[in-house]
Amino acid sequence: MYNLGNCTDCTTCGSCQQTPNVDTPILFCMHCQPSDAPCLKICKQNAIEIMGGAITINSKNCTRCRDCVKVCPIGIIKI
Repeated sequence: MYNLGNCTDCTTCGSCQQTPNVDTPILFCMHCQPSDAPCLKICKQNAIEIMGGAITINSKNCTRCRDCVKVCPIGIIKI
């Protein structure tokens, strides 16, 4: 049984909502229209890009500030 008090942020049990740390920011999203995408609007580094109709992260420009993570309406961005 999952107990929050025992959580070590390992992200392996599948019971928590923790996002694993990743070396490369991950995003391939078609949920928002690019003109309305909060992540695209908030990124000060222009790391959020549109590729073939999908919103993606250019990892070379990303500073991992996580502003995009905070505004994503579906929580798909992993940094």
